[in-house]
Amino acid sequence: MSAQSFVMKALWCTSVLLSLWLSTHKAEADSLVADLSENTIAITSNFTGKNLVLFGAIDRSTTLSTGNLNEQASRDVIVVISGPNNQTPITVRHKKRVGGIWVNTNSILFTGVPDYHFVASSRNFDDIASDEIFRRNEIRPQNIKIKSVDIELDEETLNTYRNAIIRNKSRDKLFYEKQGGVEFLDETLFRANVEIPAHISVGIYNTKVFLVSDGRVISVQSKSLYINKTGFERSIYEFAYDSPFFYGLLAVVFALFAGWMASLVFHQD
Repeated sequence: MSAQSFVMKALWCTSVLLSLWLSTHKAEADSLVADLSENTIAITSNFTGKNLVLFGAIDRSTTLSTGNLNEQASRDVIVVISGPNNQTPITVRHKKRVGGIWVNTNSILFTGVPDYHFVASSRNFDDIASDEIFRRNEIRPQNIKIKSVDIELDEETLNTYRNAIIRNKSRDKLFYEKQGGVEFLDETLFRANVEIPAHISVGIYNTKVFLVSDGRVISVQSKSLYINKTGFERSIYEFAYDSPFFYGLLAVVFALFAGWMASLVFHQD
């Protein structure tokens, strides 16, 4: 047998054994299944927000059957809802005191900033996993990877703007964290209440549920949440989005007509 043939056979055997080990290791890991009480939200003129329920279960049948006590360690669940997917750049302005007056001095465009970012966990974040795990999966608002447009910022300046974005969106309840917001009903069943604010943007939102054990993410499930305008509101929204010039022109004409009608009604001799 030639040396080259021996090396090729050894590599083939190694790859087969590695594949078998990975498949067995994956089979021994817990999995989960989760869903939202509603996967589509219709926004009408009287929309005041929505409360959803995310519910799910952990499938531990495989690990329990192995009798591996290490695999039967406690599990944590993290729920993340973020979006919409068609994120447009946002403008962040920096205010500075000039002559006793606060004025906008700099404005920078950022991409990668979701309009809404909700996080709920079964325990305190520090007790679940390391900061590296949260950063890698962009779980918390400060872990979101935002980028400046047409300008390069150092890490300290970028963090300053990131903190300003988080502060403003948290004030409007668009960025929301609930440590302990995932409730286990028993060893496998869990649920979490999700608050959708009235001023949320339309679009497709990503829902991710992370199953964490011993500081490691062992399973992830993703689903989509659709938020759309319906009825007359949807027609106006699509017209404004598809034809902004004519929408603005129509708004001006309507304002002039309304002002003219008001002058007739309240005209006094």
